[in-house]
Amino acid sequence: MEAGDGAERSSTRGGEPDGGSVRFAEAGAPWWPVLIGPVVALGGVALDRLAPGGATPWAWVVIGAVLLAPIALIVRVRRRLLKVRVTDTELVQGEETVPLSRIVGVRPPDGSGRFGIKPFGDHPSVLRHLGAVVVTLDDGTKRAAWARDADGLHTTLASVLAQREPSS
Repeated sequence: MEAGDGAERSSTRGGEPDGGSVRFAEAGAPWWPVLIGPVVALGGVALDRLAPGGATPWAWVVIGAVLLAPIALIVRVRRRLLKVRVTDTELVQGEETVPLSRIVGVRPPDGSGRFGIKPFGDHPSVLRHLGAVVVTLDDGTKRAAWARDADGLHTTLASVLAQREPSS
């Protein structure tokens, strides 16, 4: 969500790109952990075949499904809430979308954006495994943009600002 000082008037909810080219993107989580359940089930069936008495494949199918369901849910939620995308026109942080025209300043990731500055994306603070880039919006508020590759996010946002400034 947005800061309570009126910033919500120009931020939108959503997160799908509006057709502009993607300059920077991070998925919130990889899909490979979803394979843990099926791999455990196949490994269990294979080991069970070696044991005396034969295999019980239905038990392993149930164990695989029990592992698959919550892991798939966690991955799906993390991919939605932790995605980062910068297109030609917008910055997407989780479920919050901010037009790039609102960003007037960007500070390199130095750790100062982690505490005391409201992050984008409806999070109470910047998560430990993410780096923070402090951006200044056109209304003067400072917000923390975040990504695993905070330097890459900073470079992308700084290049967008540099392209907007009139060359002397």
